Amino acid sequence: MPLIPTENKLAIYRYLFQEGVLVAPKDYHLAKHPQIDTVSNLDVLQILRSFRSRKFVTETFNWQYYYWVLTEEGIKYLRTYLQVPESVVPATMKKQVSRPSTYSRTEETKRTGASGDFDPSFNRERRQGGERRGLGRGSYRPTSERTPAPQQN
Repeated sequence: MPLIPTENKLAIYRYLFQEGVLVAPKDYHLAKHPQIDTVSNLDVLQILRSFRSRKFVTETFNWQYYYWVLTEEGIKYLRTYLQVPESVVPATMKKQVSRPSTYSRTEETKRTGASGDFDPSFNRERRQGGERRGLGRGSYRPTSERTPAPQQN
């Protein structure tokens, strides 16, 4: 792991503990990380590679982006390193309060389907008079409409 300034390391640790997750593009030459402005993307990639090897985060790589999720061991480590009390938890561990819906539909305001006279027909047989007809060469021809082959003289 390259030498990373302590300020950058602390900024990454704080952000990771606060959110519980971190996303970074796989771009080693990116000057700044998209979420943490004071840190280069390379610093984030290197620190979280170290965290992954110590099983502090789980890593997922998809579409040229790394996704890291903090594990229980990682939470314990960051809590002792940052000296955070037990009452503070990452945002991913907090339970979301469900909001009661303010709008409820009654029977009169419920939307119904299409009007009664709307009847789309996707059936070719009904549109073409009940007979199924093919396209191009080898199409279906009833025997009564067969024309004789042309005569060569």
